[in-house]
Amino acid sequence: MEVLVNNSNIDNIIAVSDELPFSELKEIKNNLRKEKYDLVIDLHNNLRTFYLRNFLKLSGSRILIFRKYSIRKKLLVRFKLNLMKDLPSIIDRYILTLKKLFPVDEYLNKYLPEIFTDEKSKNNVDRILSKEGIGNDKELICIVPSSIHFTKTYPPELYEELIDHFDAAKYNFVLVGTGEAIYNIDVIKTGIERNVFNLYNKFNTIELAELMKRCSYVITGDTGPMHIAEAMNVPVIMMAGSSVREFGFYPQNKNAIVLEVNYLKCRPCSHIGRSECPLVHFKCMREITPAQIQLRMKIEK
Repeated sequence: MEVLVNNSNIDNIIAVSDELPFSELKEIKNNLRKEKYDLVIDLHNNLRTFYLRNFLKLSGSRILIFRKYSIRKKLLVRFKLNLMKDLPSIIDRYILTLKKLFPVDEYLNKYLPEIFTDEKSKNNVDRILSKEGIGNDKELICIVPSSIHFTKTYPPELYEELIDHFDAAKYNFVLVGTGEAIYNIDVIKTGIERNVFNLYNKFNTIELAELMKRCSYVITGDTGPMHIAEAMNVPVIMMAGSSVREFGFYPQNKNAIVLEVNYLKCRPCSHIGRSECPLVHFKCMREITPAQIQLRMKIEK
C-alpha cells in the first residue's frame, strides 16, 4: 500500500492483509458493493479476488481479468516446454487487460511502474545518510542482498567479491533489506568493511525509493526492491537465478541489465522461487561472476 499513498491519480485505498480471514473478506465485499463501481480490474486473479469480483458482477460492475498464463508456466517449469517466448513483459500484460475498453497498442512498451516520493521521505533519507556518514563525494551503489526465496538470491560471498572489484575511493555501497536479509548483510559486512554501509531495516518503501533515486546502480536478484528501482528509472543489474524472462518480471527501464545462465536445462525450477537448489549446485547464480557484473556495468556507463 505504501507505494500508492502519494499517487494523486488514486482517490481511495482499501488496505487488505495478506492473511485476510473470510469474515473480513465478506465485509470488504459488502463495502465494495455499496460503492457500485462501474468497472473492476482484477490484476491478481486468485481465489479471493474470484470471490469478490463475482459478487460485484452481480451488482452490475463490468469486470476485466488479468490473464496469468498459469498452465504455460507449469509446462515451462515441469517439462521445459516454453510456450511463453513471445509474451510481453508483465507491465504490458497488465495494460493488455484493458484491451476490451480501448485500443492499447499505442501504450505498450512505453510505461514503467510509478512510485511518488515526498518531502518527508527525502528529509528522512538525508538524515539517515548523514548519520551513517555517507556523503556526496562518491558514487552510491545500492545492493539488495536477499530475496524471500533462496533461488532468487545472489550469494553474499559473491557480493563481497563484487564490492572488492571497485575503487573504494570512488564508490560507496549501501546494503538494504528487512527480515532475514540481515544474515546476508552480516556476511558481506564481515568480509569487507571499507565503503560498505549496513542500512538494514532503515527505510520504509517510499524512503527506499528515494534512496534509490540517488544511486548510480541498484544490484539485486529477482526481488521486490528491484521493481522499486525500476519505477525510479535507476539503472538495475538483476541476476535472474531460477527466474526467467518469460515470466515477465524483469526490469523494463532502458538502463536495466538482466544476467542469467541460459544454458542450464534446469531453469526455471519454479515460477515463484525455492528455498534451496533442487540439484544443490546452484549454478544459475554461482556462474554469474562478480567480474561479469562489473564488466557489464562498465560497458553500460
